[in-house]
Amino acid sequence: MKNSLIIFFLAFSTFVFSQKKEMVEAFLKGNYNITIELGQKIIETEPNDFETNLMILRAYNEKSDYTNAYVYVQKCKSLMKQNWEKSWTLTESAITNFGIGNIDEARKNFNEAKQIPGTKNSEKKLKEIGLILGFDEIYNSWKIRDSKNIVFHFENKISDEEIEKIVSTRQKAFDEINTYFNSSLPKKIDFFVWNQKENYNEYLNNSLGFTKPNYCVSHNRINQTSGHEIAHNISFWKNIENIRTKFINEGIGVCFDQQKNDKLKIAKEVYKKNLLDIKEVWKNQTKLNDDILYPISGAFVEYLSNYDKNKFLKLVENQTYENAEKIYDGKIDELISEFSEKLKR
Repeated sequence: MKNSLIIFFLAFSTFVFSQKKEMVEAFLKGNYNITIELGQKIIETEPNDFETNLMILRAYNEKSDYTNAYVYVQKCKSLMKQNWEKSWTLTESAITNFGIGNIDEARKNFNEAKQIPGTKNSEKKLKEIGLILGFDEIYNSWKIRDSKNIVFHFENKISDEEIEKIVSTRQKAFDEINTYFNSSLPKKIDFFVWNQKENYNEYLNNSLGFTKPNYCVSHNRINQTSGHEIAHNISFWKNIENIRTKFINEGIGVCFDQQKNDKLKIAKEVYKKNLLDIKEVWKNQTKLNDDILYPISGAFVEYLSNYDKNKFLKLVENQTYENAEKIYDGKIDELISEFSEKLKR
């Protein structure tokens, strides 16, 4: 009997280890729904397994499903004992709370995590979210302004006159863009404005502007268009299960940038010097310089939006060429050809 029990527990442990390995592999591949499914099967028999609960929490955060993530924040907090467990839990808790708009709690979690020695990866992620979400000490001297849908963060050197102009134009941009998309964002957009006109930001080690729509966060140069980054936030939350392609996604940013310019005319000038196959670029995610990609994709998105708004809104949720074939009833190639002819005229 004793030997039978030993054999049973060894077999059970091997099975659970195999499930955990499969769950981690799914997470690393970005298969978050599968990660969650596998994790929930494990906790049916091992409800207090910290690593599994943490992996489910991280998967929900990656999916921007912060409501479900919050359940596992509470579970991980009740289970965490070692420093590395506390570090990961508080870091992920900061993300979850920020995502649902509990900014004070998110900041508290962030500051608590800073005091705990974690793993190399948890400390790296903590530093990263501090910079992106605005918890890093560099932002302590920044000016904060609130509007209906946006929390603005301005580098201290930006004048009050410029601040008022940006607040007014960006809130107006939000209103106009979301009149079209009718998205429900989980919180206000945190809109960071850096006092620079050049693209590269050494502190963020990134080019401005950029948006992290899963957090409703944008980092901007002072001279950017009023709507580009806001459009990325709004279009993302049309459906959080969205599948994005660079060609359509950046096209949305350009199309809804609120510039009163002739986007087709601008695209024509670029196309004359840079002939490209739109289907190939879209379908295969072909890399292009932004000065080529942006004007052509922006004009193409404008073309699709004007052609059929309802079909275009479906495309926003799944931006692949293959999905476009279904949405446009097999006529997407015709539309691409018609648009390409417009570029040649």
